[in-house]
Amino acid sequence: MNATTTRAEPQTREYLERTAVFTTAEFRGALGPGTKASTVNNRLLQAYRRGYVERVTRGVYVSRLGVFRERVPDPLVVASKLAADVVIAYHSALEAHGVAHSPFTRVTYLTSGTPARVTYRGHEFAGLRPPPRQLREGTWRTSVEQTRRGRDLLWATSRERTLVDCLDRLQWSGGPEELFRSLGGFPTLNIEPVVQYLDMLRSPAVTARVAWVLFARPGLWLLTESDRGRFRGMLGRGPYFFGPRRSATRFVPEWSLYVPRHLDPAEFLTA
Repeated sequence: MNATTTRAEPQTREYLERTAVFTTAEFRGALGPGTKASTVNNRLLQAYRRGYVERVTRGVYVSRLGVFRERVPDPLVVASKLAADVVIAYHSALEAHGVAHSPFTRVTYLTSGTPARVTYRGHEFAGLRPPPRQLREGTWRTSVEQTRRGRDLLWATSRERTLVDCLDRLQWSGGPEELFRSLGGFPTLNIEPVVQYLDMLRSPAVTARVAWVLFARPGLWLLTESDRGRFRGMLGRGPYFFGPRRSATRFVPEWSLYVPRHLDPAEFLTA
């Protein structure tokens, strides 16, 4: 070991003992301005060879020093490092807000870049592209907020957007029963951002789904008849579908919506 490596190791260890998950860029920033990329790469390589870090994917590392030696890192924090513009979404956003009925080993997030599928310590990290129109119009980060996970701040869809997004793309939301049980955990819900986000989506089908769920238990979120009228006014002629058309369904006339025959959100939505 040469003198340079000897001097560098305490600085690297100090960083790794206080940082659970990090990117190459974050590590370089911690080393100070003007640090060469070759220096950063060499220090990370040495740390990896000594077992100080694990590599999640290119440019993302997990510390295995100090208190982090035996800990499994928070999967939402890991996901937040997988791209520069990550927004935790769908069922993982329910987890970020602390209302998910069941923990999932699949972590879902939005990014405008090329989506990546990464597996690390039993978790699958599924990067998803926002809807094309939101990308074109630059609105895909509408209704997002920062949430704290330990020492880390990460971006997640808001409660109101999470509700809408999960009902829009049910395949990423854990299924209807899991979703309804989770949504019932929201202590409050502001109806105005829900309406505004639906207006931005311009999808009567999604509006019908949201209205059916919300007004299954309107008292849970203090909804009024005026709110009911606003949702009715956003619908077209329909009909709309909650799930696959090939399944057994029943028709809900108020929302022009076909829903699974034996599915009733009111059974699962509890405060």
